[in-house]
Amino acid sequence: MATRTIDVAGMHCAACTAAVEGALLSVNGVRSATANLVTNRALIELADSVDNEELRRAVNAAGYTVEAIYTERQQTSTDDFMRRIEAPAHAYRRALAISAPFSLATVIIAMASMAGWNAANVNSLLFVLALPVLWSGRMFFSGAAIALRHGKATMDTLVALGTGSAFVISSLMTFSPHLFNGHVHSGAYYDSATTIITLVLLGKWLESRAKKRTADTLSSLLQRHASTASVIRSGEEVRISASEVLVGDVFVVRPGEQIPVDGTIVSGTSAVDESMLTGESIPVERASGDRVIGGSLNSLGSFTAQATAVGADTVLAGIIRSVEAAQSSKAPVQRLADTISGIFVPVVVLIAVLTYICWYFLGTDADPFGQAMISAISVLVIACPCALGLATPTAIIVGTGAAARRGILFGNAASLERLQMADTYVLDKTGTLTRGMPRVQHAAITDHPKLDRESIIGLIASIEQRSEHPLAHAIVEWCHEQGARLSEPETVTTQPGRGTTGTVDGLRVRIGNEQMMSESLLIIPASIVSIADEYSLDGCTLSYVSIGGAVCAVLGIADDLRPEAATVVTDLRAAGKRVVMLTGDRETAATAMARLAGIDEVIHSVSPDGKLQAIATLQRRGSAVAMIGDGINDAPCLAQADVGIALGSAADIAKTSADVMLMRNDLRSIITARNVSRRTMQIIRQNFVLAFVYNVLGIPIAAGVLIPLTGIQLTPMYAAFAMAMSSVTVVTNSLRLRSLQ
Repeated sequence: MATRTIDVAGMHCAACTAAVEGALLSVNGVRSATANLVTNRALIELADSVDNEELRRAVNAAGYTVEAIYTERQQTSTDDFMRRIEAPAHAYRRALAISAPFSLATVIIAMASMAGWNAANVNSLLFVLALPVLWSGRMFFSGAAIALRHGKATMDTLVALGTGSAFVISSLMTFSPHLFNGHVHSGAYYDSATTIITLVLLGKWLESRAKKRTADTLSSLLQRHASTASVIRSGEEVRISASEVLVGDVFVVRPGEQIPVDGTIVSGTSAVDESMLTGESIPVERASGDRVIGGSLNSLGSFTAQATAVGADTVLAGIIRSVEAAQSSKAPVQRLADTISGIFVPVVVLIAVLTYICWYFLGTDADPFGQAMISAISVLVIACPCALGLATPTAIIVGTGAAARRGILFGNAASLERLQMADTYVLDKTGTLTRGMPRVQHAAITDHPKLDRESIIGLIASIEQRSEHPLAHAIVEWCHEQGARLSEPETVTTQPGRGTTGTVDGLRVRIGNEQMMSESLLIIPASIVSIADEYSLDGCTLSYVSIGGAVCAVLGIADDLRPEAATVVTDLRAAGKRVVMLTGDRETAATAMARLAGIDEVIHSVSPDGKLQAIATLQRRGSAVAMIGDGINDAPCLAQADVGIALGSAADIAKTSADVMLMRNDLRSIITARNVSRRTMQIIRQNFVLAFVYNVLGIPIAAGVLIPLTGIQLTPMYAAFAMAMSSVTVVTNSLRLRSLQ
């Protein structure tokens, strides 16, 4: 299966997105389709064999326009993205510039005509004034016609029915007054028709401007792409387009310039601002051999680097794809809105018809036709499901954008929703709770009959420098810190699972675990055994040292706990979350590290398969599990968990398996991610309440339930204003997520 993104024009409400999704799903080979009302995009999963032209025909047949189709690896153009985001606001503003003055004139004349002006003359003038307004709102009528042709009902259907019926009846009153048995009044309903269109256009313009702000993070990421690069070609520095840089090219970056592509520094040092990509606010020191990320900003110093990834393969391009995918996807909670919108418009039309019938035949007003018309039109206009369609996608887009600015990438909207429901956080030990870099924490060296302390350390380093084992690297680093003088070993042999042996300066040296010492028939002195027991209680891995047949040293090696780990565990537990450590390490090392981190529950000494079974067991017992890991052996667990979270230093397969990617190697990002998820879902629930309460209260009031009690009549003009403001309110509420901490 492949993934493609389609830019779709013409979607206005939740019913429109449902129509686009249905059209795409009708294409043979399309497995899933998700249309987004904010980005005006559809994200689809399909077989590679499906032709783009089939997709284009399906969308066009549904009454919408395909502007572009992207494959999974293609990059959205910054200019194209900004143009598409800004286009709706420009279109509504142009239409509003035409409709507003004519609509205002219509309302003023209609009100003034009540002073006794000739109805026929006034209505003829208003008919002429209304035509430009209807032309400016022609998009609603064409949209309704297309929807009708495909057996659908959308927001356009309600607006077109409300304004169209008002205009048609007003026109009949103007040119065929005899049809109304003397019930023709000055102004007719032209003011309602024109004002509805103008207010709906105003609402859509305000809504589109607010929607543009929801996409600020994605547009900012797109604008991080450098336009040019200084590349060394044939020994000379040449300025070329950043898109022309090739892998292997050497490029130059000066202070204040954006880094054009991913690379490795060849010479020079600098401080690089990676805040937009990783959320790290402080510039990071970079020197020869360090990696730099395309799109980050060089703060101080100049350097040359060799390109390692360009175009769609850069880290920035991957981040943009992740953000686009998350913002285009649909959270499970959206199913509620989809289900309601599928039946909402037809139900509203039925309510409007019943409202008309009730007031026409049962009303006590002197003008039953007028009373019935106003109430029915008000119902049609106030019930437009725009707010319902915007409730989820606006919050998802702003929430994922806020997370991306802090170096947290949600793979999709579903993972954003699931994280706030997680009640159990399972953390891997090595590389997650710890730094993943073993270090000699303790060392005890006893007297040797032939050697002093300095000589012993030199012999240890001489042997271990030949080993590739992580513990050996830690020992060599410690020896260097002690000022070790190295000698060239004559022989070196590694015994897997035991340690390293060799001969240096004619002395036989063994460095390894207790099993190696035992198998070599060496006796560990009681003083060293006592010290080793203390090291074990601290969770250290023990390496004994024997020189010339005498065990003379023991080294306690352990990984360092991340400095923020204990605080993160405390915060999670304070929030009522269960925290579990899951590790393959032996019990002593695992419990010692868990004690430092403040974790009470430890699952230790388990294989990769055992880790997977542990996650599955927690889920079977009713826990919603968030798994945090970084290693290759964590990948199955990350995939099994309800939400898999991978650190920035994670292996590629772990990143692929995870639902959430933390760009920084900082566990505090877990708390931030949880806060983003929790707050986003709160905003979505608030948006649904706003949308539902608006319709639950608005439709009955528009239908006239307050007239017998208070005499209050909700006119179509107020209904149009309320409908427009409901959408703006939902989008504005979602924008509050931008200030998330």
